[in-house]
Amino acid sequence: MRWERLVGVLAAGLGMAAWGLSFGLPRAEGPGPELFPRLLGTALVLAGLYLAWEKPKEAPSSHGRNGVRVALLLLLFLLAPAMLPRIGVAPTTALMAGTGAFLAGERFVKAMATAAALGLLAYWVFVRLLGVPA
Repeated sequence: MRWERLVGVLAAGLGMAAWGLSFGLPRAEGPGPELFPRLLGTALVLAGLYLAWEKPKEAPSSHGRNGVRVALLLLLFLLAPAMLPRIGVAPTTALMAGTGAFLAGERFVKAMATAAALGLLAYWVFVRLLGVPA
C-alpha cells in the first residue's frame, strides 16, 4: 500500500469524525459553531478520497531538493500567523495554498488555480458567511 493511499484513508476518516462530532455542537440561527467542522470535514473527506484513488505518480528523482522544499514550506507555515493580520484571511490562504502546491511539485498553472480557488473559498466562508474582518 502506498503512503498516499494510507494518508487519503486517514484524512477521509478524520473528515467523517469531524462531521460526526459536529452534531454534538450547539445549533444557532444561521451559521453556528457546527459550520466550520462540517466544512473542514467535507474538505478532508473529498481530499482523502482523491488521494486514495489517485493514480500513482513517478517519484521525483531529485532527492536533495526535497529538503529545501520542506524547509521552505515550514518557514511559510511559521510566517502565516504574522501575515494573517497584515494582509487578511483570504490573501493569506491563497498565498499559502499556491506556494504550498508549487513547492509540493505541482505545475505553476495548477498551483495558481489552487491558490485562486482556496482564496475565494476562504473569502466566501470567513468574510461573507462568518463576518470575519477582511
